[in-house]
Amino acid sequence: MSMRGVATAATALLLGFGTSHYGGAAGPFDAKLTPDQQIVQALNRLTFGARPGDVEEVRKIGVEKWIELQLHPDQIPENPLLQEKLKPLESLDMTPAEILREYYQPNQMGMMRVGAFQDPLTPEQRRKLYNGTAEERKAAVLALDPEKRSQILATVPPNVLEGLPDDIQEEAKMARQRQVEERQKEQRKLHPPLQDLLTPAEAQIAMRGTKEERQALFSEMDITRRQQVAWALPPATLADFPEMRRLGTVARTPRQVVLQDLRQARLYRALYSNRQLEEVLTDFWFNHFNVFESKGEPEQLVLADYETQAIRPHVLGHFKDLLLATARHPAMLYYLDNWTSLSGDVFNVGPFAQDGRTNFNPFNRPAHGLNENYGRELMELHTLGVNGGYTQEDVIDVARCFTGWTIKAPNSKPEYVFAAFMHDTGEKTVLGHKIAAGRGEEDGLQVIDILAHHPSTAHFISKKLAQRFVADDPPEALVDRMAKTFLKTDGDLRAVLETMFTSREFFSQGAWETKIKSPLEMVASAVRATGAETADSFTLAQKVADMGEPLYGKLDPSGFKDGSETWMSTANLMARINFAVALASDKIPGVKVNTAPFADKDAAAISHDLLNRDASPETLAAIEKGQGDKPASAAATVGLVLSSPEFQRR
Repeated sequence: MSMRGVATAATALLLGFGTSHYGGAAGPFDAKLTPDQQIVQALNRLTFGARPGDVEEVRKIGVEKWIELQLHPDQIPENPLLQEKLKPLESLDMTPAEILREYYQPNQMGMMRVGAFQDPLTPEQRRKLYNGTAEERKAAVLALDPEKRSQILATVPPNVLEGLPDDIQEEAKMARQRQVEERQKEQRKLHPPLQDLLTPAEAQIAMRGTKEERQALFSEMDITRRQQVAWALPPATLADFPEMRRLGTVARTPRQVVLQDLRQARLYRALYSNRQLEEVLTDFWFNHFNVFESKGEPEQLVLADYETQAIRPHVLGHFKDLLLATARHPAMLYYLDNWTSLSGDVFNVGPFAQDGRTNFNPFNRPAHGLNENYGRELMELHTLGVNGGYTQEDVIDVARCFTGWTIKAPNSKPEYVFAAFMHDTGEKTVLGHKIAAGRGEEDGLQVIDILAHHPSTAHFISKKLAQRFVADDPPEALVDRMAKTFLKTDGDLRAVLETMFTSREFFSQGAWETKIKSPLEMVASAVRATGAETADSFTLAQKVADMGEPLYGKLDPSGFKDGSETWMSTANLMARINFAVALASDKIPGVKVNTAPFADKDAAAISHDLLNRDASPETLAAIEKGQGDKPASAAATVGLVLSSPEFQRR
């Protein structure tokens, strides 16, 4: 079947997205799933998708025991292959200062060494040349010795040459041409084209040889030549050689390496980690406490540290610890501008006295006054929820409590510090709690404590978790039980999750396959379901972005919405179809799909392998219609199943 036929059939299948999956049965959240359905439900919700053999593994140890293990990831041996995949992504383990030095400073391979331009003109010569009459400009040019004149004429703007004799204008034209040629020579010396680096036979191997031939060719090169070749080769040709592709990126755009490492690591962890629930929760909580990669250079320096130090260690701990870790982290302080938030008093006394002009400012803070961004988002998005019972006065006083929570050396070695000179020491009132005057960092700590123990926070967090793991509109009774556990256990997130995972609602027909996978879940689950091997997750991260979820790229502090409607635009759905077809056809660079296990199987058997259950009659009928009169290849059928509403649901 042609690619067009696959896409057409897949489009028809996707029309089933809007169909209710449990019909009009009364009390769907009271209707229990079968034992086999419970296994699939657990794998669909607690992982990024089942791999071949996962259902049998869960059946062997029991679904309850398997969930218990996922809730205690320290008891699960990690997949050694994951560490192997992460090892080349060096920036993940670097400090912000090391990242700045390695990737944000000009380096020998990534800069053009043309020579610094030194202005040879005196102030009077410069005045005449740029602002004088035509006669003064002519005299200024002719007064220069030939070498200086050529240097100046190559760089002056066109208006300087207006009205000057033709011979001077021709000299300027030749000087500019020589400058371009010199720069091209210097560029060619730093970044030689492929034909200067390799013989015609070697270039043919580098571009179109087998993996083994290319591996042998690259392994013979020293590091400098390898990096030059990586620069010269199109990135798409290096999908089977991620370290080479990375070398090329370091040479071309080193700053992009830091963000690419983050995105690739997110995919690798989703694909290969044995501690799947921990990875799902890291994705969930990063989205809850979202920060945006492109806020600025300080943000990019600390993103990896934010995920590994502020988010990951606390996803199964106490909510208060997670809240405090994000509040103090430079990524959040910079993203929501709290690092510049100042008490109004500092404009009258202290470092910012003298009408806002800096007198003594040890942290070099911009003097912008009080910033309410973090105070508002802390209550609206991170804790209480938009209807959590706070007022605008609460927002202002919370913002005042967090003045002085800032970043030391944001552009070199960013780290949290409390700056007392920035803090508002006046009395404040937050949600009815009096916060005494004359204190410092304790004001913010008290706010964290108030919010972490507030009933509205317990309900808001419980509902968001239930929306992620149970249904877009979860039963209120379940949310209430989770909130009760939250309050009873001092915000123990593991206990809250256990309440949800052991509930009748979680294993009910009301929760069965009612969620639409996010783009990350779609990509990861498709790769895992097919048993594909990923040598380079760079293209997979691009596919996730194509479907509407650029990793670390959500501008709004609210993060990506979890509701199914978020992912159902026409463009996003077509991107899913295109990905499914390309993956099944083994056309995703860096990913190897072996369809041999699906050979000689009909559509029903292939569907069962990928869905871990029987496909619906509607899905099988649509696949049969898409196949037409001729028997479809295994790859085409796999593509159709991955495009189906049943695979898109979890």
